Amino acid sequence: MNSPWQDTFAYLSDRGADNGITADELIASTPTFIQHDPHAVMSFWQQKDISHILPTSRHPELAGDFNNWIPEDPGPNNARQDQIMSWYDHAQAQLDNFLDAYWLS
Repeated sequence: MNSPWQDTFAYLSDRGADNGITADELIASTPTFIQHDPHAVMSFWQQKDISHILPTSRHPELAGDFNNWIPEDPGPNNARQDQIMSWYDHAQAQLDNFLDAYWLS
């Protein structure tokens, strides 16, 4: 039987693998006040995309760059397609991440 952290790390490792992003990096980009709770971290990432600021279709070399991605809801991420994330999109995603994490805490 796996521990909650083992399950969370396995899930996050799979989520980040295509972009060269580690489970530790995904946890580091999770709102800090839930980073200690494996269930909250798992729930948070189950509802988020790995959203790239500069799209990987134009900048594949930045896929795993920690400064080029953030968690974001799938709807806004998919709607933007291959457009560069604006400062407003980035701010909206950060606010939404905070609120989603708050409800998980």
